[in-house]
Amino acid sequence: KTSLHPLPLSRFLSLDTSSMPARSDTTKTMTFHQRLICCIILFSLALGCSCFSIDASLHSRKNSASHRRTFDVATSPLWGATAGESNVATDTILPTDNQTPTQKQRDLHPPTIDAISKGLLMRAQNLPNMHFRIFEDDENIEPWEVTLTCGKVAQQSVEEWQREEQLTLEEHEDEMQVVAGRVMAVLTRLEELEEDLLKRCYEMSEEVIFDFGALPKELQILQSGSEDVVKQMRDVAAAIDAACLFDEQLRYNRAKSLLAMFLHEIEGPGLRRNGVILPCMDVDFLSEEICDALLGGASDVSGVEKSMEDNVEKSVENVETVEEKASPSQSLHPITIDAIEEAFRFRAQNVTTSPLRLLDSNMEWFEVQYSIMKFADRFLEKYTKGSKKKNEEPTWTEEELQTIGGRIVGVLVRLDDLEWEWNHRVSTSTLGQPESSDMIPYNQWKSILGLHPDNVEQRCTKTLDMALLEEKDFARARAERMLALFLLCVEGPAMKASGNRSPDDSEVDFIQDSTQLNLMMPKLKE
Repeated sequence: KTSLHPLPLSRFLSLDTSSMPARSDTTKTMTFHQRLICCIILFSLALGCSCFSIDASLHSRKNSASHRRTFDVATSPLWGATAGESNVATDTILPTDNQTPTQKQRDLHPPTIDAISKGLLMRAQNLPNMHFRIFEDDENIEPWEVTLTCGKVAQQSVEEWQREEQLTLEEHEDEMQVVAGRVMAVLTRLEELEEDLLKRCYEMSEEVIFDFGALPKELQILQSGSEDVVKQMRDVAAAIDAACLFDEQLRYNRAKSLLAMFLHEIEGPGLRRNGVILPCMDVDFLSEEICDALLGGASDVSGVEKSMEDNVEKSVENVETVEEKASPSQSLHPITIDAIEEAFRFRAQNVTTSPLRLLDSNMEWFEVQYSIMKFADRFLEKYTKGSKKKNEEPTWTEEELQTIGGRIVGVLVRLDDLEWEWNHRVSTSTLGQPESSDMIPYNQWKSILGLHPDNVEQRCTKTLDMALLEEKDFARARAERMLALFLLCVEGPAMKASGNRSPDDSEVDFIQDSTQLNLMMPKLKE
């Protein structure tokens, strides 16, 4: 059985980059990736029915098309999240009381189904360095490699669709995000969806199950009662891969079934419960007969363990019991700030083998994202190993460690945006205006605001890096502001919209200055 352990989605909500001043081309590239692919990241890691929508609404800029690069997809850090543990989010804007969601006319299901079918073919081809599954006896494949593979397929598929349909990012960005996100979401959970699909086909005839994209041989292997589970799963994988290599219709039927199950039982319930509308949420691409058999009668099919109703009930129970969560025994913030502070110093060294920023035009954003994930992984591993050597009891629970790791990654993958946003807010506020009585002297900006004065933030990265390397107080203050901005504008609103809570309620208790805190609060998107 394969095993993927994605990170909670609340950590990955993207910043809105709609109205910030222009920056260098390299910086634009980074921010575009973070914003444009937000939905891919979020949809891909959705594991329950608690989907919700939030506009992260940081006051920022809109990039021009001339500086935009193609889609790229983030890897998924590994801090033990399993199905049902993730807090799910999407980057769709919540309609206000006086607005109705924009209705999209373009049918997004065909390109999504085609892309999933392509993923099934690529999985069957067993291409080098393109891993779609992990078996229990695999020791050389990491879950992030599967996530990265699925991201590449989503990226390539949307790029092809963009070229074929002559789509533009200015007009069709939301649609492209939704397609890429759903492709990634289905491919990263192929194991659970396929397992559920086969269970629903147990009582069907061999002639019928082909319409669902299933094979009689798959069912025969699963029902053989073999005690060697790993061998059984490998045999099932070999059977479907052999068929998918040459049978395009089988791949297409399977892709339709998997997408239908995802929309009907994972994405749809949570979004609708929170009043969120996305393009093409309905399963309208199956015949009535197949739809009733696959979805309508799901709870009546022998062997099905989790129907849509069960998922919804569990999600509701999670929301109802969320208030019972105990507060952590100690603050999660110090270690998180330590990690961000250390990341500043590491980033300043511009190590090409483990980049925490784009260093040149030949570097891809996923390389940076992978380095960020490994940095957070190593940081927490260093902490946990230190505790074991001292024979100390674990300081935090797995959920708390997962939250810490998620926040580290959540801040670092959007660090460029957070830095720019904070500098922009301070510079345009009374804190940065010489004629204002609230103005903070430039020689105190580093220690009080975590910013370098004299416009260094915008014009000299080297000077900024050297200051962060050499001045610990500056790096500490900056790390605190980045985390605070993330918690207040990204994680906090996301949790609130979902009806969930983080272990510490995303509370910012490490900054006492009320003026700065007010300046960090989310801004409504125009």
